[in-house]
Amino acid sequence: METNLFIVIAHSIELDSFLAVIELIESCEIQLGNRYPIAGILYAGIDVDHQLVLNKIYEKWPNLQLIGCTTDGEFSSECEYVEDSMVLTLFVSKEIKIVSGFINNTATDVRKECSQVFYEAVGRLGQTPKLCILLSDVFKINGETVMEQLTSLTEGKLPIVGGISADSWRFNESKQFYNKISSSDISSFLLLAGEFNFSFGIDSGWEAIGEMGTITKSEGNVIYEIDHKPALKFYSDILGENVKPTLELPIAVYDEDGDFQFMRSTFENYDNNIGSVTYLGNAPADYKVRITMVNRESILKGAKSSINHAVSTFPSNGSPVIALCFTCSSRRILLGTRTIDEYEIVGKKFEKSVKFVGFYSYGEFCPNLNKLTNKFHNETFAVVLLG
Repeated sequence: METNLFIVIAHSIELDSFLAVIELIESCEIQLGNRYPIAGILYAGIDVDHQLVLNKIYEKWPNLQLIGCTTDGEFSSECEYVEDSMVLTLFVSKEIKIVSGFINNTATDVRKECSQVFYEAVGRLGQTPKLCILLSDVFKINGETVMEQLTSLTEGKLPIVGGISADSWRFNESKQFYNKISSSDISSFLLLAGEFNFSFGIDSGWEAIGEMGTITKSEGNVIYEIDHKPALKFYSDILGENVKPTLELPIAVYDEDGDFQFMRSTFENYDNNIGSVTYLGNAPADYKVRITMVNRESILKGAKSSINHAVSTFPSNGSPVIALCFTCSSRRILLGTRTIDEYEIVGKKFEKSVKFVGFYSYGEFCPNLNKLTNKFHNETFAVVLLG
């Protein structure tokens, strides 16, 4: 299939928000020529004047279907990994239809809100969507809940990819963008339909150690018991009495059949009195778990594996045009000075053939690779190829 998609990416490291958005717009204009963008994604540092930036973008392109969010670092084919920057990606196509939408995270009935918003967006789309790009939050709502509701509405037939907005590890308030709106109370999404190809990959690099246990008591994102014992004892039995859950020791979670589902990490949030552990995502009872360990080389190996899977599974009748990358901010913390290496892995893989853009998030949305079921992930590198 000949590609129907033209991509423009502009990236600014200018700290003044007004000067930065002018730079973004001018760079996009040059690349666009006489083309007009139909949709866009904006990533920005938490200290940017987001409303000013959105207003200027919409002065230039008033019909743009735009989403975006704040991040914990950004990278693109136009600029290496940086923090507190802005990157704007624009989509141009006559054959592909893209619409934006947003979900009110403060709605009392999240399922009803998701249903109304989603079907209204599908109505504007005018056809069945093939892919959803979702950007959500963890402070005002569990972004996993939004993903699960959208998955339920589509009977699991609509792949959902994306990430959770970040605020540079302040853990106070992040922002999501929808058209001209900048808010901490929304989840924003793009629905894509029409003639295009896509593929995805996801991996972490963490390696499972020790025996597998079964979650015997949990509620939401809190695990109370594993194998009918306090969750903390699961760690101490395998790693020693004084070892506690950390970012470096997430758990790999498997379903009842033993198939890998997702990673779950914790900011050392545990209760010594009852032995429970609170994770950054839900962990259902009866699922199985193993402790994992990692080093910098295996983190980078996970990024390579994710990209290679996406490339190898991209439909043979076309070529990718852009890679959308969603990588966990915990990976950035653990990589430290080698965070730039993750960007370089993407750049070396695609060179000049495919543009790419990514941000460091507080969690990633991507179907797992065995059952192609939408999942919320921690500490992973997810990539989506479009063409």
